[in-house]
Amino acid sequence: MKQLYEKQLTEVKAKLDMSERKVSELEQERHRQHPEEERWRVLGRERLLQEKKDTEVLSEALHEMKEENRLLKQKNASMSRKKEQYESEISRLNKALLDALQKQHPPVVGTPPEKGDRSSIEEMRTQLEVLKQQVQIYEEDFRKERSDRERLNEEKEALQKINERLQSQLSKLSSQTKDLLVQPERPSYPAPLFLSPCVSYEGCGMVVHYPDPRVHPVPRRAQKQQEQCSVRFPPSPV
Repeated sequence: MKQLYEKQLTEVKAKLDMSERKVSELEQERHRQHPEEERWRVLGRERLLQEKKDTEVLSEALHEMKEENRLLKQKNASMSRKKEQYESEISRLNKALLDALQKQHPPVVGTPPEKGDRSSIEEMRTQLEVLKQQVQIYEEDFRKERSDRERLNEEKEALQKINERLQSQLSKLSSQTKDLLVQPERPSYPAPLFLSPCVSYEGCGMVVHYPDPRVHPVPRRAQKQQEQCSVRFPPSPV
């Protein structure tokens, strides 16, 4: 009878050792998985910071281009006003030249025109040519400024599209990072062992307790009490 008890006790201890090994393997697996999750969290935070830096750089470049565009518009408006003033001055000089030519009496044959009239007409023609050249220069500058403004507008639109795309990616990354940071740890356990929390051999007069890997470990004091009453032999027959 004692040999039977010892055999049964050995089997139960073997099952208990197997359960303890399973629990130990699960703990090791959980510790192996934890650094991997931490690495992904760090990578997510680093990528989020990089996206924020890229967005800040693009926002600053966009602000500078807007400021440059504003200055070009001011310069363009100033040049447009000057062009209008020069055109008005050219019209006035043309009218004055025409009036002077109309007021001039036709010279008598063989008589040279008056010296004062000739100098006045030549002076007006010179002023007219100078003004025409200035208007031409301002027209060229005006066309160049308009071309630069159109180029800046195209670059600004491209930067705005890139900025919107980065803002969308930044929002998605922020959401994913928050979900990753608040996600609880879920260690993967193997299929539960179909063992009762307590193997009872009441017919043999023996009750053996062993820990279940699916439940939390009991305190040390309760575990000692459990070990003291784990094996009960019946009284020896008289």
